[in-house]
Amino acid sequence: MRTLIVSTICLAGLLAVSCSNTKDQASAPIRSDVLVSSKESWNGDRFSYPQGKAEMTLIRAVFPPGAKTPVHTHPQPGVVYVEKGWIKCTLTESGKAREFRRGEAFVASTGDTQHACENIGNEDDVVFVAWAGVEGVPLKQPVKTE
Repeated sequence: MRTLIVSTICLAGLLAVSCSNTKDQASAPIRSDVLVSSKESWNGDRFSYPQGKAEMTLIRAVFPPGAKTPVHTHPQPGVVYVEKGWIKCTLTESGKAREFRRGEAFVASTGDTQHACENIGNEDDVVFVAWAGVEGVPLKQPVKTE
């Protein structure tokens, strides 16, 4: 009988400690930071949402050192976060370029703006891109070069 009482008291104590830890964790404030908020892309493109059935996509892309995308456009708005590395995006027509490093976020070029991005660092770049697109419409349109 004494063993049962001691066991019950120990179990109650363990539950109290367990519940108090859960309560402390639940009461901790959630921290959030806005990484990017914009009405236009990094190069000044105003964007709009394409018509059709909405489709959200999140992509994780890894660029080895020296890797470069083909020249392309995006028919829908997208937000990019550089988790690791150092990338450079260049507009084909004007040559305007901008570099983005680890921890930076930006709105991708949209519409018919032709551009390419490349890893200009000496380690893999890891970028996350979230697209607000339309079902059946490719996220990236390659540009045929002559």
